[in-house]
Amino acid sequence: MPTLSIAIVIVGTLFVLTGYLRKKQQDKANIAAMKEADAAFNANSNRERAAGITYETSENRRLSRAANEAAAKVSIRDGGTKHH
Repeated sequence: MPTLSIAIVIVGTLFVLTGYLRKKQQDKANIAAMKEADAAFNANSNRERAAGITYETSENRRLSRAANEAAAKVSIRDGGTKHH
């Protein structure tokens, strides 16, 4: 009977660790997506500024929205806007 209890604890621990690792991988993917969206927004802003565009274009709004949506998936601790 103690062997069964130990096996149950081990399997439970593996499930918890697997979930933790999967969450960490997703967090890293979300951080990378946020950085990519932010870089695209900044690059577009720089291009538009260099071209003398002084109004908010539809592309600027689209990229801003994408950057904000990506940041909403990332914890504040990691540079995003997500509150637990």
